[in-house]
Order: sequence, then structure tokens, then C-alpha cells
Amino acid sequence: LRTDDPGGTAKARALRAELEAKEFRRDAVPEGGSWDRWVPQYFERHCQSRRTYDRYVSGWTWLALWLQERKLHSPRDITYRNALEYLDWRTSYKKKTGRTVGRNTAILELKCLSMIMGEAVRMGYADANPLASLKLRRDRPPKKPEITDQEVTRIQAALKKEPEWMQVSFSIALHTGCRLRETRIPLDCIDFKERKITFPSPKGGEDRAFSIPMPSALEPLFRRLKAEERRWTLELPFQPSRQWQLFFIRVKMPHLCFHCLRVTYVNRLRRAGVPREAAMRLVNHASELVHKIYQRERVEDVAQFRDAVRFPQQPDGIKP
Repeated sequence: LRTDDPGGTAKARALRAELEAKEFRRDAVPEGGSWDRWVPQYFERHCQSRRTYDRYVSGWTWLALWLQERKLHSPRDITYRNALEYLDWRTSYKKKTGRTVGRNTAILELKCLSMIMGEAVRMGYADANPLASLKLRRDRPPKKPEITDQEVTRIQAALKKEPEWMQVSFSIALHTGCRLRETRIPLDCIDFKERKITFPSPKGGEDRAFSIPMPSALEPLFRRLKAEERRWTLELPFQPSRQWQLFFIRVKMPHLCFHCLRVTYVNRLRRAGVPREAAMRLVNHASELVHKIYQRERVEDVAQFRDAVRFPQQPDGIKP
């Protein structure tokens, strides 16, 4: 730009003002916009349950590592391209065990970052949220298999050498189809007189509390725990799902996971002729899971309804 050109002088002033504004924003970042100054406090305000908080913190641990490696020190540094870069970085990053995570896990963590970026915009730490609509394709998770009778017998035999919490959680989930976290039931929520079990804090929180009839196979277990003056059916350790994963590897059933118990229960409800609506009630309205399993019905399962719908016969002389 020439100093003797008025137009050039105006452009130079405008460029200088723009650079000064960028420098001001960059200098202001450590005072308020740097991640560690406000993200943990945001989780504390936002999360309504400890489980949700722990899940966000777990995702943020990986996001923070990546942000540090890429030197993305504030929300203003984030672009949509970063999301694509994170996807590749996260799914190729090998942990100490040599394992990597799947695409869906990385996408879930990016949604956490998008939520954080939304708060950054509200707090004035960013002008916009480039991750507001990611629209990334998720991998279709593999279908969880049903556990066979032979496998149930093998698992029960192997569990005799495992901690009690694993034995109890397996029995409860096998006969109710509940989730792993839901097997920790207050014994006050087990009514022996009316023979029912109340799950006070299932997935979705206390607002989704529900009760089911107590399976007869579980009554001796619950009575023993009650006689021992337990407060809860069991106490879950750190990362219980991981403990179950390691167990199934040890017993040479790596294709199974604890959630297979829920799939098994719903499958057996279907084969026992339990109506779909009742099955949803028994497993706390797991509509997606129930619908998927009930859609797998064989033709033979519904053959009895072949002529359930009838109409008047066609008049003579009209070809069908």
C-alpha cells in the first residue's frame, strides 16, 4: 500500500484496525475464554445427574487432550474442519491396551464439544458454533446376540469364582431384562407382600421410575439379602461394564456383553407370546429394542393369523 495514495492509506488503516481487533480478542482469551477456566463449571451447572456429569467429563478428557495437541486454546479457534480432524484422530488413537474406539464414540464426544461451543457462544467466548449441525454418519452397531441356555449354564458356573456383585447383577438382569446400573436396587423398593420390584432411578432419571412383578426365581435371592440387612442388592465397582467385558473374554465368550441379557429377556418374552405392549412395560418402555426384536418374528410365529381379516365373498362371475 502506497502512503501517497489516499485509497491505500484508508485500506491500511482498515487493515490495521482489523489486526488490532484480532489481537485484542486473542489477548482476551486467557482471561475468560480458555477452556479450563469455564468448561468444568459449565458441566456442574448443566448436568442433572452424577452419571451424566461423569459421561461428559470422560468425553471432555479426550477432547481436552486433542485441543492441547492441536493448540486450539479457545472456542474461537474451532472450525467445522476440526470436527473432521478429531474424528480421524480419535478413531486412530491407540490406548495403552492397543485398542481404539469406534466412530460412534468419537461422534458422541463431538456432540459434547458442540454443546460446549453452544455455551461458549452464550458466554461471549465465540461468535458462532460451527459444530451446531454436524450431520455425521454413524456406524450401525452390530446386533446383540441372544444368550442360549447352554451359555447361561456356563456363565452361572463361571460366576461362582467371581465377586458377589457379578452373581447378583447377572441373576437380576437375567430374570428382569433390566440394565446393569438398574440391578443396584434399594431393598426398600422390593415389596414381598405385593411381590413387586420398583426401580426408583432407571435410565432417564427418577421421573421414569417403574415397577414390575417380582419373578419367582428372584424371591429367594432378595429374601437372603433382606435377612442380611443389606440396604442395596449390590454395590457396583468402578467401570462395571468393563469388568463384565473382561469376564466374557476370560470365559471365551467375547461375542457377549451384559446388554445381551436384556436382548435375551425380550426375545423370550416374544416367544412366550407376551404382547408387545406388555413387553415394553416390563422393560420400562424400551420401544426401539422391543420393536426391533418383535419385527424379527418368523412367518411361522404369525401363521395362526393368516385369515384373521375377512371380507365379503366376491359375486359369482367376477374373477379374483
